[in-house]
Amino acid sequence: MIKITYKDAYQQVRSQEFPDLAAAQLAFSGCLTLPDYYPVLSLTKDSEDLGFTGSIGQVYHFLQSL
Repeated sequence: MIKITYKDAYQQVRSQEFPDLAAAQLAFSGCLTLPDYYPVLSLTKDSEDLGFTGSIGQVYHFLQSL
């Protein structure tokens, strides 16, 4: 499972979960409607922190490198 935790425009912490890496890559390849500038607080795969730092707009390229 891939889980992304981010802070939205209202400074609220939100998260989205995807059943696997392929589903997360598909969502971030164009059909996810989150603004690119939202800061990512954590990105985990099967509860293991992937060490990602950046914004929503950078997640897709990071997922491609996994």
